[in-house]
Amino acid sequence: MYKANQVDIQIKSAEAWILLAEGENDKAAGRMNLGADMEDATEKSPVTPGEVIPARELLGDMLIQMGDYTKALEAYREDLKTHPKRFNGLYGAGLAAERSGDTGIAKSYYRQLSDMCSAHSPRHELAAARLFLNNR
Repeated sequence: MYKANQVDIQIKSAEAWILLAEGENDKAAGRMNLGADMEDATEKSPVTPGEVIPARELLGDMLIQMGDYTKALEAYREDLKTHPKRFNGLYGAGLAAERSGDTGIAKSYYRQLSDMCSAHSPRHELAAARLFLNNR
């Protein structure tokens, strides 16, 4: 049952991105929320690997693309409670906060991201976060 549920979550996530590509933003967000809620309700065995990309993090990514930065920040914050210190989650939360005008929150997430990464990382997201921090 666990594996079937995981596949169903991935299917719902993929369907959500297809709906987004088709311009069905409301349906896409609804489907992604459904997948994220299913994942949140699933107990993970301590011996199984984690999600490749958590569904709630994918929801945040989708909401950023839709320009709904406040809801995106909520999704990333919720995801970071159960998946702390994920690069994409921290960057997404910082970006959502920055774009919604909350520079204090953006600094906090970008600082966490910068602190956990090598100074020589080639990731463009990290460069953008550090540029934001240096200009504030």
